[in-house]
Amino acid sequence: MKGFSFRLDRILKLREDAEHKQARVMGEASRAEADLDDRCRDQAQHLKTVGEQATPAPGLRTSAGMLQILQLTSDAAVRQLDQSEKARAEASKVTDLERERLQAARRDRKTLERLKEQKHLQWREDEVRDERKTMDEIASRPRGETQ
Repeated sequence: MKGFSFRLDRILKLREDAEHKQARVMGEASRAEADLDDRCRDQAQHLKTVGEQATPAPGLRTSAGMLQILQLTSDAAVRQLDQSEKARAEASKVTDLERERLQAARRDRKTLERLKEQKHLQWREDEVRDERKTMDEIASRPRGETQ
């Protein structure tokens, strides 16, 4: 009785390695997207704070120079938030792409695993059939006959 061997085991191992590598890449992309989400939230909060500071309190005099500085600060905060939101959108696209690649790698691996399982089941059936045939031959021999 010979042991089971799957000719595509090396390719299956390569597909498993590729899936693990892609999972790491997807994880990094997801973390980058989460970091940019945090940055956008922080910058939105900063913009809100700047906006509150730029609004003069009733009855309080504010110089034109101070109002101009507050407006410039507010404009800069808006630009930073816009840039961060664009970067977050791009990171989201990258994460989606990497997720699709991971799904494809997983699909490729599972296809080979199913093939291996089918081949293993076929091998087991062949082994049982061969063993049964051998036993039938032994049982059908007249007594006293040896190989």
